[in-house]
Amino acid sequence: MRRNGFTLIELLVVIAIIAILAAILFPVFSQARESARKTACLSNTKQIGLAVNMYVQDYDETFFPQPWPGGCPDVGYFTTNPAHPKQHWATMIYPYVKNGGLFDCPSYAGTTYVASYALWVCGDPDRKRIVPFVEYGINELILGSSTGVSLAAIQSPANIGIIADNNYIFSWRNCLLGPLDSQPRFYWPEGRGGWEFYQGNPRHQGGMNFVYADGHSKWARSTNNPNPKPDRPYEWGYYPVLMSDDVCTPP
Repeated sequence: MRRNGFTLIELLVVIAIIAILAAILFPVFSQARESARKTACLSNTKQIGLAVNMYVQDYDETFFPQPWPGGCPDVGYFTTNPAHPKQHWATMIYPYVKNGGLFDCPSYAGTTYVASYALWVCGDPDRKRIVPFVEYGINELILGSSTGVSLAAIQSPANIGIIADNNYIFSWRNCLLGPLDSQPRFYWPEGRGGWEFYQGNPRHQGGMNFVYADGHSKWARSTNNPNPKPDRPYEWGYYPVLMSDDVCTPP
């Protein structure tokens, strides 16, 4: 006598096999999606790096100036109006890219804040002054000059990060980005162990994409080691310690 369907045990076995396959394949698909986002973000940073390089060439080998705004009275500093004398850094290189989508990291879905230090000075704990279209931050040490730093003044431009994944537009070393799991991450240039240049959450598979002072871009892996060598300066940041208690409050 022929059967017209599956037995309960057979159905349970099939369901169990499907569940096992899903458990195996879903992480693979998730990693594949993030790999695609990482590649897209790296492409963005490469275009941004080329734009910065063209700007530097057009302005006598000098980077664009983006000095610290100083506080509430200067909040208009972060303007998208090209006629304003104090432009946002993204608007300064926009003529070279003409694509606002390049400033959007596909792996980031949060809020982009204007500046950690400026907002602290302003007493704005809610971080209400935001720049929603830019999801990368600048190295204040290099790009925070009021007159612009010359390329010749940088000893190792291929190892100096100037722009990276960051939800603060104006970045500085100690109070950059509150870690998602209370564990800060640090990024070190290859072959120069002991020279910290960035602190923040890894957006892309344990690392972040960076634009370097020579215009190239690449992904850098994070580490949990917070101890740079004392005889070397910080590549990414302002000073080793800026707050008297060395405590940063994430947004």
